[in-house]
Amino acid sequence: MSLIVKIKKQLDNFMLSVDMELTDEVVSVIGMSGSGKSMTLKCIAGIETPDSGFISLNGRVLYDSKKRINLQPGKRRVGYLFQDYALFPTMTVMENICIAMGQRNEEKVKGWLKRYGLEGMAYTYPNHLSGGQRQRVAMLRMLAAKPECILLDEPFSALDEHVKRSMESELMEMLTDFHNPVVFVSHNRDEVYRLAERIGSMESGVLSTVRDKKDFFMRPMSVEQALLVGCNNISEVKWQDKHHLLAVEWDSVFEVTDEQLEQTAMSMDGISHIGVFPQDIIISAGKTKTALAYADKNIIRIKDYKMIEELKSWEVLCKLNNDSIIYASLPRHTEANMLNKNINDELYIKNFYLLG
Repeated sequence: MSLIVKIKKQLDNFMLSVDMELTDEVVSVIGMSGSGKSMTLKCIAGIETPDSGFISLNGRVLYDSKKRINLQPGKRRVGYLFQDYALFPTMTVMENICIAMGQRNEEKVKGWLKRYGLEGMAYTYPNHLSGGQRQRVAMLRMLAAKPECILLDEPFSALDEHVKRSMESELMEMLTDFHNPVVFVSHNRDEVYRLAERIGSMESGVLSTVRDKKDFFMRPMSVEQALLVGCNNISEVKWQDKHHLLAVEWDSVFEVTDEQLEQTAMSMDGISHIGVFPQDIIISAGKTKTALAYADKNIIRIKDYKMIEELKSWEVLCKLNNDSIIYASLPRHTEANMLNKNINDELYIKNFYLLG
């Protein structure tokens, strides 16, 4: 089972360029709004037509610009779950699902509805359903058509926060026996991490290399990837030599190892920024063992700080001498020590990332 997408399409602000291949797995495309994520799904589904390229699903060619092949959406066997669910408003739940099946099998549909908490709603119209109920119906309708590939376009964006997690679980349960490609588009990093096996970022229409999700989150390779995975401390850099660079915004020199350079797979000229996760900053009151362990490492000097209480941690906004801000994160158990002492005027950096 495989989906191969190699397409280009000129849009208003950029050229959409996608090159990916997936098997029976969930691959996520994450990116900012307007980056080309939804357009990619529409091209796969046949709703939009690329300018050039090739799309195949399980060996069937869906689109080939050179051979002038462009199958209609109804012939592609691709399931598409839209952000607004796109249920037919003048049809009941039963009719919405049966039309996707191509036959009327009320017994089977009622069995599905009972399994997913929709018992008694077979003859209800979509406008009388809650957001979560409409999504369940849309997912059932999509699966009833027996697609060979599923495209999920921000499927939880219209749901209230307290409903999202249960919908995620239900979606994954529905997909348990679906051994075909799934492409999941989102801008929410938490959803992406929970649902996807591999991830690629869409940046101004260009899809990055699709990587294992842990590698993607733990080793961002561009400024936009860093922002997408929660690395909000980013500075432009100026190289001093092969092993030292100046983080311009923080006015601090960082030592770069050969191993770090090898991991980036970029030349020094291609590295323009540095990124530091808030949790990779050691912030200490006094010369603790942890502080001493990193005292000879990369250091950022601060002149002031402000602590903000979060649900599971403390966020520390540190102001530098040039009035730049850098964010650190502290677990809740440090609360008593940190509030009763003045923190050091130095931040110790455990880890940082070189970004292109």
